[in-house]
Amino acid sequence: MLIPGYNALAPMIRPTRDPALSLIAVSGVDPTEPLMVEVPLVQNNSALSTAAVLAGWRIGYASRYVGGGHIELTDQSENLHRAFIILRDAGVQWVAVDAQRTDDPLESGTLIDELVAGHRLDALVSGDPSAAFHAACRSGYPSACQVLDDGTRLWFYGARWAADRVKVLLRTYRQLVSPGAPTTSTE
Repeated sequence: MLIPGYNALAPMIRPTRDPALSLIAVSGVDPTEPLMVEVPLVQNNSALSTAAVLAGWRIGYASRYVGGGHIELTDQSENLHRAFIILRDAGVQWVAVDAQRTDDPLESGTLIDELVAGHRLDALVSGDPSAAFHAACRSGYPSACQVLDDGTRLWFYGARWAADRVKVLLRTYRQLVSPGAPTTSTE
């Protein structure tokens, strides 16, 4: 009696020697010749080249505060600008976003979620506690900070579901600034 699926023919299995011979034939190298061509070694220049560690990351920053028909530009310190350049050189694409000042943790969290989803961001960054994003930390939103040279802090914020991204961003930033420094996170 035939049982479907059990009485099928076995697939044709060839030994691994057949594909190996095919690859040799395609490569144009004849292993039977008395002298094979020596391939020069390729020098590893990876230590000299700067790899874009955060290539493809989109990080938002509040370029201005908007609310009630009033628009106020944000001011950023020179050290914050240096941090932006360091992260840009690591491959970050900066996205300017409009933010609203709020002390309400729920409103601040909703703003973060909307900005991250609406602009397809991986995280948000601000100098010293942002008037738009920092209140969300009290309601459990992921955040981390790095103290800059002048004593100000660089804050990283993420959507509720992006805690790992904030940690990776902080760790990578610390490694870029001082490669030998330990990588502990502050939340």
